[in-house]
Amino acid sequence: MTPTKLLIGQIAVVFAIVIVGVWTATQWCAHMLGYQPPLGAPWFVAGGWWIYKPWKLFEWWFHFDAYAPEVFDKAGALAGASGFLGCAAAIAGSLWRARQRGLVTTYGSSRWAMTQEISKVGLFQPAGVF
Repeated sequence: MTPTKLLIGQIAVVFAIVIVGVWTATQWCAHMLGYQPPLGAPWFVAGGWWIYKPWKLFEWWFHFDAYAPEVFDKAGALAGASGFLGCAAAIAGSLWRARQRGLVTTYGSSRWAMTQEISKVGLFQPAGVF
């Protein structure tokens, strides 16, 4: 797999973690608030569950924080934790991607000679180099 594809996959994983975390926090918040009408209409209904848009959490937090601060504190912590998990996934992905590379010759291919290479060219002989 090419490094570009790995990078695109890594970005997709990070965004997915953050979006799922914020969406989970939104759904949890709606559940804790009893799916009350002031929350607005759901985006869609799936299997009897009201599904809200992920960013609705922040709208509700702005409008209703005074009425249920504990709920929004926990929902915000869940959303924030997903951000930290996304960062951890980005770091882990970067480390994994860095270890996937073989011999990197970005700044040249020079390296120190191995002992058997020095012996092969005869530099260890008593006569010396000259």
